[in-house]
Amino acid sequence: MSPRTIVIGDLHGCHDEALELLAKVGATSSDRVIFAGDLVDRGPKRRECVELAMRHEAVLGNHEETQLQQRHRAAERLTPDHLETRQVLEPEHFEWMARLPHYLRLPEHNAIVVHAGMMPGRPVEAQDPYHLLHAQCIQPPTKKSYWPSKAPADWKFWTHYWQGPERVIFGHTVFDKPLVTEYAVGIDTGCVYGRSLTAVVLPTWELVSVPARKTYRGGKDVAKFPIHGDVCVYS
Repeated sequence: MSPRTIVIGDLHGCHDEALELLAKVGATSSDRVIFAGDLVDRGPKRRECVELAMRHEAVLGNHEETQLQQRHRAAERLTPDHLETRQVLEPEHFEWMARLPHYLRLPEHNAIVVHAGMMPGRPVEAQDPYHLLHAQCIQPPTKKSYWPSKAPADWKFWTHYWQGPERVIFGHTVFDKPLVTEYAVGIDTGCVYGRSLTAVVLPTWELVSVPARKTYRGGKDVAKFPIHGDVCVYS
């Protein structure tokens, strides 16, 4: 079997499901494994998820960004969730997170891996890190991005505007099922919320998921509007 590239959605501490997913896709040492960010916070095995990604590759997620920004903040100024993550990580974990790229190009597949999204009409090298880490509903050329549940009625999810040329693989936004368009594939299917963990396997673009073993964190319900066709977001 030729080497593959396996891109996995947001782990948020769901280490057991990550191992199960890697086994399900039959990952071998010749495969390239990339995590789409947000390894930490919310779920049960945050340190283990970081150490798993350290053996492979990852892009920076907004939760890693937050941990780096708050690394030296007084404990009493952190949320309990962020403090829990800090307490299980060592300096080498933070140093590794600080070196994570905002994107990874996969030219052999005409693809790019980012955590959240892209603004249209500019290459990934010219993207604002804010959009790579946070983009959801936008109205170009305005820089602002809104959560889908809080977006004005005429603002659309960024995938409506992105016309390539590369196909973007991303996480960040929790979908009820993978979002698949001509130029984008969204693979955060809310494992930490009791739903599933999803990977996309290149070059075939096969989508593979495993169910969450339990609901580790509540609070995500299906939004009342679709993002693309019948794909809805949790909000």
